[in-house]
Amino acid sequence: MSKPTNWSAVQRDTSAKVHASAIQEKDKLIEQQAALLVDLAKERDVALAISTGKLTTIPIVTPPSGDSEATAFAIASDWHVEETVIGKSVNGLNEFNLDIAEQRIEKFFTSILRLVEIERHGTRIDNLVLALLGDMMTGYIHEELQESNGLSPTKTVLWLRKRIVAGLRLLKAKGGFKRIIVPCCYGNHGRTTKKTRHATGAANSYEWMMYHVMAEDVPGVEWVITDGYHLPLQVYNRTIRFHHGDNVSYNGGIGGITIPMEKAISAWNKGREVAPYLDIFGHHHTAMQNPRFIANGSLIGYGAFSLAIKAGFEPPQQTFFLLDSERGRTGTWPIFL
Repeated sequence: MSKPTNWSAVQRDTSAKVHASAIQEKDKLIEQQAALLVDLAKERDVALAISTGKLTTIPIVTPPSGDSEATAFAIASDWHVEETVIGKSVNGLNEFNLDIAEQRIEKFFTSILRLVEIERHGTRIDNLVLALLGDMMTGYIHEELQESNGLSPTKTVLWLRKRIVAGLRLLKAKGGFKRIIVPCCYGNHGRTTKKTRHATGAANSYEWMMYHVMAEDVPGVEWVITDGYHLPLQVYNRTIRFHHGDNVSYNGGIGGITIPMEKAISAWNKGREVAPYLDIFGHHHTAMQNPRFIANGSLIGYGAFSLAIKAGFEPPQQTFFLLDSERGRTGTWPIFL
């Protein structure tokens, strides 16, 4: 027969355990409060040291802007002004026609003035290089373009001439530049022939003709119009190599135009004692850069060509950068249109 439970003893044990647990919790709380008091005392000591200590200032002198010099570069390519982009054909991502083209052209030229004004607070900018790198027009290189373009090729040349000349006159009048240099490359779209011609590309280009006509329109501007694919320009002690970009292609790879262009640049540089400092081109409607090249975006923006080459969406944009006389390229900015 089992013994009866001693409930008094059970109650005493339970009470003792509860009391011991309460004492342990109070000890922990006391330790936490003590640690908090130590931290507060340290913060008080720091605050007192700051309030009573003597402030020592270290002057930072801003050098005058005359201590450095840079040349501004504005890159214009792939305007395709007479081409039409209907919003529905690109999922509403873009729309383009002659009226929109005119607005974007005006914004391009006024943005150059604004960026130069901003950068002149840090360096002297006396010279501007405005590069016209081709495909300013779309032309009739495909049959469908005869139906969709807003102007014929000859009318497009006249339309473009007025807007580019007006922009150059604005830069000349308002930019405060000592020199404006305009390197010109023809693109693949402005050709008069169905297929691209390498040896006689310039002679069969509406754009090449337009450049020569505009050279007579704006005196005091230095025009450099290439008859071939590459156009090298010496700026300070560096060579900048311009071209349209259509001699390099890719098939929608993950790296985009980077690897094909790097291969092309390496091939072009073989046999040269001094390789060009920078390649600048358009054609691919994709803005990107690395230490060896700048790929320009497009004024037309996302359209049928972008879809065809599997290019990712990007807003219409052109490129602006500074070339410091000593340090080389120091900054590159998109001109969003």
